[in-house]
Amino acid sequence: MPSANLPNGISLQYDVHGNRNHPHILVILGITDNITDWPAGLYQPLVDAGFCVIRYELRDMGLSTHFDDYGTPDLAAAKASMEKGILPDAPYTVHAMAEDAELLLDFLRIQSTCVVGYSYGSMVAQLLTLRAPDKVAGLVCLQGSNYNPALPARTPEVEKVMIAATVEYQTEEEKIGAIFNLRKATNGSIHYLDDDEALESAQTSVARTYYPAGTARIVLSRFATPLFFENTAEIHCPTLILHADEDPIFNIEHGRDLARRIPNAELVILEGAGHNHPKSLQPLITDNLIRFGRTLFANG
Repeated sequence: MPSANLPNGISLQYDVHGNRNHPHILVILGITDNITDWPAGLYQPLVDAGFCVIRYELRDMGLSTHFDDYGTPDLAAAKASMEKGILPDAPYTVHAMAEDAELLLDFLRIQSTCVVGYSYGSMVAQLLTLRAPDKVAGLVCLQGSNYNPALPARTPEVEKVMIAATVEYQTEEEKIGAIFNLRKATNGSIHYLDDDEALESAQTSVARTYYPAGTARIVLSRFATPLFFENTAEIHCPTLILHADEDPIFNIEHGRDLARRIPNAELVILEGAGHNHPKSLQPLITDNLIRFGRTLFANG
């Protein structure tokens, strides 16, 4: 898998699916995710529809640059600090993630793209759109948030399994178990991963990499990033909000708030879905991305 060595000293692992002469879709993933967590069921239909899909691993995730020298942060203390209005120290913020994305586009000589941000990646995508509007033809926030603190918090059950994914385990079985539990805890009632699908997904992800210290530092980066939700009113590119109505991490109100604040954003509710991507949900996601992308680039 190729690496993009960026001028800010960061190396990002990425891959390309489709014809580089076709319109580009840049996928920005979430916390705990490596490149395998945007599987073929989510990129191949886009390629078949005439798009070129770029997947990459955020700094401190997958096999991109790690910040091992910083160590594993005390997230409880960092969160308490943030909630008091004091931003904790961190090796980087989400603004640095957005800079990485912009530099990756430059590295790949992509002048304009549709950016799809999933979960935490939607925060990166929003900040990328604000910092480099000329490079973002369209924005998609998939099961994401603007992190408005007035919005509903995640459920205690999912918080517990998310914390468990920041723990270093001794055995492969324990690592797979942590990701399996996270997959299951984020199910919806209609679109859900059964045990077999959740296990396959967890095994594939862990086979690529399981890096809980990086996960913890990425969580810290969110705590250390100043609130920006009011700034999203300055996003003027076409925007699609795809949000699940049973998301235990980002309640549906997160999607509605994104749509209210970003001018002329379209909100599509994924009914009966949670915060994961079971095979039953993937066609609904890709159909919406294809529809949005075709309109976007037809008008571009």
